[in-house]
Amino acid sequence: MQATRQQIINILNERGKATVDELAKAVELTPMAVRHHLNVLQSDNLVDSVSVRRKSGPGRPSQIYKLTDDADALFPSDYRGLIGHLLDELNMQFGQKTVAGIFENMAQRLAQEAPPIRSNQTIEERLDETILFLHQKGFVTEWEETEANYLIHARSCPYRKVAKCHSEVCLVDKQIISTMLNSTPARTACLRSADGHCTYRLSKPIAVREPDKTMPPVQ
Repeated sequence: MQATRQQIINILNERGKATVDELAKAVELTPMAVRHHLNVLQSDNLVDSVSVRRKSGPGRPSQIYKLTDDADALFPSDYRGLIGHLLDELNMQFGQKTVAGIFENMAQRLAQEAPPIRSNQTIEERLDETILFLHQKGFVTEWEETEANYLIHARSCPYRKVAKCHSEVCLVDKQIISTMLNSTPARTACLRSADGHCTYRLSKPIAVREPDKTMPPVQ
């Protein structure tokens, strides 16, 4: 990024908000030059004008600028490290079995956001919906049919880096598949290993039917 724009972004990150005059003084440029840089940053959706500060005396009011949510990506973050430490603590406090149950319940709730099973829906149509739903959640997946099975391949997982140290994270996509298809898949390959992908096998025949709503949730 151009040096002056990066400097403006850094200032807004430290201060939270600033006017053109305040930014001009900080970067030692004219207000006109700063407005040019702000216009570029606004077009990139990194900076936005949020309000107007009325001056006590005569003259034009001043726009107040701050960073947008998109600008967060410009600064270092360690969500993976934070989640890893959180899972370590949960496992120590409650045990791996309880934490695995939490992930299964979470995945079940995620699956409830998916389209419900339609009357007379084929297994192939439901597999297509399952793949699309997983795509929306950040997975890169596809399915194929063999003589005896349906296979779902996950080529990429949004939680892959966390899953390397915490296998319970791998329950998310498996439980989504299980809930949407109302059938428990067998994992035959895993991204965490040398396979380079996850594969789930569902044996034929699979009848598409609505889940039994009287069944208790996974604990």
